[in-house]
Amino acid sequence: MALVNGKNMKVTLGANTVVGMGTWSINDGSVEEVDDTEFGDNFKTFVFGIHDGGTISFSGHHDPADTTAQELIRQAKNDDSAMNSIRLYVDNTSYYTANQTTSYWSPANTSAALLSFPASLYITGCELGGDKSGMGSISFEGKLSGGPMVLI
Repeated sequence: MALVNGKNMKVTLGANTVVGMGTWSINDGSVEEVDDTEFGDNFKTFVFGIHDGGTISFSGHHDPADTTAQELIRQAKNDDSAMNSIRLYVDNTSYYTANQTTSYWSPANTSAALLSFPASLYITGCELGGDKSGMGSISFEGKLSGGPMVLI
């Protein structure tokens, strides 16, 4: 298995790199566990319920001049607009993005088992910060609605 070097990662909004970013993460969601236990059972049993698409976050140096990415993402939070063109790159070609299609490749899926849960990514938080001893900072949080992030 090839390891991923963090220095080659980046965050983009469409074709534009989000300036100053230095970290990103994906919380890949969860699934509800529904109790299926019946009278007479010796152990609890469960079935899987509804899935949660998860969350993303990314952060770095604040650059108010980055009007092609940082400021657009911040404004999308204020407007409750979906940001489905955000990409979290793991290297120069592969990235995670909100699932927008029923046809994508991942290690667990083949053409016969395609995921059909289109997602929308909404920015739910933006935090700006400053410190006299450092650079201005910005961080974003996003929530997936309807489906997961997928590796392209």
